[in-house]
Amino acid sequence: MDRNTFIGLLLIALIVLVWMQLISPPPKPPEKTRFAPIDSSVVIHEDSVFNAKKQAETLRSMGEFGAAAAGVERLITVETDDFTAKISTKGASLISYVQKHHLNYKKEPFNLVSSPSGATSIFFQSNDGRNIRTADLYFTLLAEDSIFTVSGNAKLELPFILNLDNGKSIQITYSFNSAGYTIGYTPLFKGFENGIFGNEIQVEWAGGIMSSEKDKVDESANSYANAYQAGSLVKLDASSKDEKYKEQPSGKTKWVSVQSKFFCAALISGSDGTGAYLEGKHIAKSEKDVFEDYTVALRQPLVPNLEMKENFTIYLGPLDYKPMKALGVDLEKTMDFGWEWVTRPFAEWLILPVFNFMREYIPSFGLIIIIFALFIKLVTYPLTIASTNSMKKMASLQPQLQEIQERFKDNPTKLQSELGKVYRDAGVNPVSGCLPVLLQLPLLYALYNVFKASIQLRQQSFLWAQDLSVPDSIFDFPFSIPIYGDHIAVYPILMGVTIWVQQKVTPTTAPTEQMKIFMYIFPAMMLLFFNNMPAGLGLYYLMFNVFGIVQQIYINKTTPPAPVVHHVHEPKKKKKK
Repeated sequence: MDRNTFIGLLLIALIVLVWMQLISPPPKPPEKTRFAPIDSSVVIHEDSVFNAKKQAETLRSMGEFGAAAAGVERLITVETDDFTAKISTKGASLISYVQKHHLNYKKEPFNLVSSPSGATSIFFQSNDGRNIRTADLYFTLLAEDSIFTVSGNAKLELPFILNLDNGKSIQITYSFNSAGYTIGYTPLFKGFENGIFGNEIQVEWAGGIMSSEKDKVDESANSYANAYQAGSLVKLDASSKDEKYKEQPSGKTKWVSVQSKFFCAALISGSDGTGAYLEGKHIAKSEKDVFEDYTVALRQPLVPNLEMKENFTIYLGPLDYKPMKALGVDLEKTMDFGWEWVTRPFAEWLILPVFNFMREYIPSFGLIIIIFALFIKLVTYPLTIASTNSMKKMASLQPQLQEIQERFKDNPTKLQSELGKVYRDAGVNPVSGCLPVLLQLPLLYALYNVFKASIQLRQQSFLWAQDLSVPDSIFDFPFSIPIYGDHIAVYPILMGVTIWVQQKVTPTTAPTEQMKIFMYIFPAMMLLFFNNMPAGLGLYYLMFNVFGIVQQIYINKTTPPAPVVHHVHEPKKKKKK
């Protein structure tokens, strides 16, 4: 190789090296890390070790029940004519209950059980001081099938069994009929004659009732936990999220329950319990998304034998007076019909029987309400005639009464005495004109409670009202007006008009100016009051007024009162001596 060739190859090599250096990407700067990378497999291993230790501690704390705290969950489905229920072998607990005849506000089936881990369980304390809850234990159902159907006259019993050492076992048996909203619940303890502290268990319902209504604020305001003791209802209302709610009443207890606006879950003892436990909390996700979560328990003594057994009944369904009354345990007391000795008799002995009777022949609850309004107006017809005659007599007495008031205005005692003489001579009672209204007030309040709390009117439509148990709103505001509300309801507006017309055709003793003011104030007040009331109540009062107007016009034309002649009692003059 000559000199020129060598120099040429060297130059070519240099050019290639410089070119490669220019076109190659710059080197990446070293990554700055503060900590060494974490191996996820190590984390998973550490978590599993932690969980295993925690589970081992739990098992040890449960003593002889520890072995039953691990297992495989199995779901059992039972379908009847009225509901579909699901029971988990973990805890032998009811985890789902879907009614077939009552839907949520979206017209969809919904689960009444709100607790994802199940609603039913048994709590007791072992003699060695361990707190045991069956919801933590795995039971076995000997049947191979997982789906059961109960129809016709058939009945079904499903025994869930938990076997322990030394011949001990716990069996929880569910019993189903083809129709109705009750489930039998029978716990049986074998070999525990000395194994349960105080020989007492607590049968629990956890989780309240799942929300089903569009207006969750109103639904929450009508949700409670109850205990029925010696004929008296103990009620717990978790109305505020900032407070803790708990009651532990002792004494003879027949049942405990939780309820929403239209549905109820109750644990009913075959023999009276010794007390109850009620706990509630108010959960508010937002101003309009609220829920009241309740846990109730019934304390039940067990006779210490080789087999300790007690029968319970679970009622899970609508707040419907007839099936609840049929249980014979006063469960219908959970339905709030107002004052116990004033409005409740109207609801139980008049409104509900008439409604149930007409329901057998009339499919529309709107028509039933109209007929009921006509029925009440006809029943009160004699009182209305008496009231009208009294008002007309009072009107004829006005000149004389005004004369007496002017004469004795400086002597109140004498004034009342003279007015009383005029009323007695004329045979007029100044308050008799108000008698029909006073008698209707308890009925109206009872109707309000029935329409608000009874399942019958729920989702029943009439004309433009889609649900007679809530206001018949035709327009919703994006805001709320004080007293009036956040919507426009039609029945209250029509009702206000009929009140004004009825006042026009009804005789009155009030001065003209006072009457003019009252004729506008009273309908306006009723409009504000009824705008947030159930549409069924507005429809009733509307039609009651319409019938009242027709009735009043008829009375005015056909029953004119006899003319009344009165004399003013002159004060006696003193004789001159």
